[in-house]
Amino acid sequence: MTFTGINKEICQTAWDLALPSVRRAAQAGVVNKLAGTIVVLHPKTGELYFVSLINLGHPDAAKFTGIAEAKAKVSWETGLPSRVVQQSAPHLYQPGWTKWGGSAVENGLVVAFSGVQAVFDEAISWQVLKWIVALCQHEMTKEQGVMASGSSYIDG
Repeated sequence: MTFTGINKEICQTAWDLALPSVRRAAQAGVVNKLAGTIVVLHPKTGELYFVSLINLGHPDAAKFTGIAEAKAKVSWETGLPSRVVQQSAPHLYQPGWTKWGGSAVENGLVVAFSGVQAVFDEAISWQVLKWIVALCQHEMTKEQGVMASGSSYIDG
């Protein structure tokens, strides 16, 4: 088995798994609209790796994408969710950074969402991040996964 780690298919699957809860939150009036953008940065380079919009036709779609990317940058640069920077570490802010919360970061993996209220942007980000981690863990432990190899080393 060749190990790829995170890949775009895993990111898409994670987003596909999270999206129904975002839709349900909009239907229930928990979030204020069914719109927004999810972004994932590559954990080794910090480069924009995956982007998906809920509603490409929304008049603020480009704005949501820009803010999601900006939230991700705050998290990449600080190693903290953007809300934590806002509320606990504002001394880390740099000119031009967004002030909004709505990102998740864990072990170098950064996910950010923008489009609804910041607290729910963050919840959506964490949900996608956790799905990505779980899917990558599954690649390690599934029946024909990396751990099933006779080698003590990662093939790649």
